[in-house]
Amino acid sequence: MNTNEPQRAYKTSPKSILSVKNLRLLAYVSFAISVIYTAVQAIFNVMYSFDLISELYFYTGIFALSFTFVSAFFSLFQFKKTKIYPRLFGIYAGFWALAHFGVYFVFSKNLSLIKLYNDISKRIFEASGFVAFVLMFFMLLSSFEWGKRLEKIRKFGYLCLFVASYHYFLSAKIPEFWHYLALIMAGLFFVYRYTKGFFRKKRL
Repeated sequence: MNTNEPQRAYKTSPKSILSVKNLRLLAYVSFAISVIYTAVQAIFNVMYSFDLISELYFYTGIFALSFTFVSAFFSLFQFKKTKIYPRLFGIYAGFWALAHFGVYFVFSKNLSLIKLYNDISKRIFEASGFVAFVLMFFMLLSSFEWGKRLEKIRKFGYLCLFVASYHYFLSAKIPEFWHYLALIMAGLFFVYRYTKGFFRKKRL
């Protein structure tokens, strides 16, 4: 009777579950779920309601902000097996930010640059969203091999997160728990990231 078999299985199973390959697969699955969930909500909305644009605007924005938070978290607290997470989730955030802006620009502004300018120059809600989108767009480009020249834009990643969270906060007529939580967490991430860099330079 070999008593080492159960012990060997016990030791290898945690490693297999938390392997780099599986963690990467988990990231892919999370993105797939976000796409499927948004598609299901859109179909359900078409069947039972007439406010499809509002639903698309909401879910594209929520997933853009959520993936930005995840990317920022794994960039701030770096783990060996999740080194790819900041870039991977950053790309997902950029995708949803493009979709979010696309819904807004196409259906709300009818592809009019004049209407877009009037909104972002007069309303803080639209202005904050546009600033966050521009930062996220250039960070998305910097994530690819041909866009490495733009990698310095990533220094503004936590500023982008804070502005995006502020945009989300302003989206509610009466902010609720999640709006305050997003804004506070983004503020903490922002302060921790840049004070951490400051004290590191001071020590050197």
